[in-house]
Amino acid sequence: MSTQREYDLVLLGATGYTGKLTAQYIFKSLPVDLKWAIAGRNEQKLQQLVQSLEPKSTSRQPPDTMVVNLNENDLDSMSKRTRLVISTVGPFQLYGSDTFAACARNGTHYLDCNGEAPWLKDMIHQHDKVAKENGSIMIPCCGFDCVPSDLSTWVATQEVHRLFGTQTRRVDVCIHSVQGGISGGTLASALQTFETHSLRHLYETYAPYSLSPKRPTPTVPPKRTSLWTKILGLLWIKQLGWMAYQPQGPVDRSIVHRSWGLLEPTAASYGHNFDFHAWLKIWGPVAAVLWHFGGLLLAPLILLPPVRKLLPKLWYQPGEGAGQSKIEKNWFEYRGVAEADTSKTQPRPKVLVRMRYEGDAYVFTAIALAEAARILLWQQDTWAHKFGGGVLTPATLGDNYVSQLRASGVAIDAREEPAGKGVDPFGSK
Repeated sequence: MSTQREYDLVLLGATGYTGKLTAQYIFKSLPVDLKWAIAGRNEQKLQQLVQSLEPKSTSRQPPDTMVVNLNENDLDSMSKRTRLVISTVGPFQLYGSDTFAACARNGTHYLDCNGEAPWLKDMIHQHDKVAKENGSIMIPCCGFDCVPSDLSTWVATQEVHRLFGTQTRRVDVCIHSVQGGISGGTLASALQTFETHSLRHLYETYAPYSLSPKRPTPTVPPKRTSLWTKILGLLWIKQLGWMAYQPQGPVDRSIVHRSWGLLEPTAASYGHNFDFHAWLKIWGPVAAVLWHFGGLLLAPLILLPPVRKLLPKLWYQPGEGAGQSKIEKNWFEYRGVAEADTSKTQPRPKVLVRMRYEGDAYVFTAIALAEAARILLWQQDTWAHKFGGGVLTPATLGDNYVSQLRASGVAIDAREEPAGKGVDPFGSK
């Protein structure tokens, strides 16, 4: 890709809820000489956003504006003018496909914050080869979907290798605690999945390795899910507590296993016997059972069209979300445990990992997108750059990404499991 383009970065969908947060972070935190533009369909809204980005110094210039309709001509023109596109236009299965295709065929790097695995599976099938040929590094799911799980797994597996000199057999990651809600756009994306795809297609997409470029050939069978977990939703993990089904878990699992498949032939390989699972920490066994059966009872309601039409009327509309006063009080924390792949030591040594952000998940998404853009534009020593192009994952940005997120206020820690019983290596919060 030529570096002699008009812009370093174009933010598409800048006037939406996540788009505004991303524009604010880019303006505040990326280099002052960044050449960038905000893009969308409404010039008036774009100008209003520019005016809201009040420069605090004469050295920082506001972005240009670019009116872009979601058609092939406009998207081709946009992608040819910039080195990288960040898209926050969802639902992506309705509005994202042409943008994805334009970046792939024009050799333009691409980032988005989608969590729509069925759509992503189609994009990989249709555009991965073209993106590789044209040198377009494309990293979807680069926000709260699915950076915490994907990057926590990267950190944990690398720490296992550093401490024990082995690869990793299994990683369990959970949402340990969270304060905050979802935006209208997130709800719309989730509901649109059921409008667009059949249940059979969804079942196939959410299979653990559906997005991976290769299938595993383990030398030892993975640990089977117990009957208690299958029937009652009961799972106790010593280092994490009581676990329950996490609605975002199947998306996280498919992305993490794609990272595994991409990195398997490299020096950063997770291991032949690697297996990943995502959970939600719950208060106790009774709550776990209630959560499990509540989900089984409520899930069929989403399949009913009248219910899907009603839910958006009871929540924020697409492009809207909680106000500043509410999101300032939010936070989230992920925790995980990685088990070393060794048969010589029983019990096997483990690494504990934590990612915590003292802020809203949507603000984190803005940070994750902008810091990934910084790496793609000005750094060259990641696995994503070594691959040279294609549909990749957040973990392929590796330690560079970890460092940039830490510098932006995200706590990311990994350490060996302590010997003392009941010891919390990160401190309770």
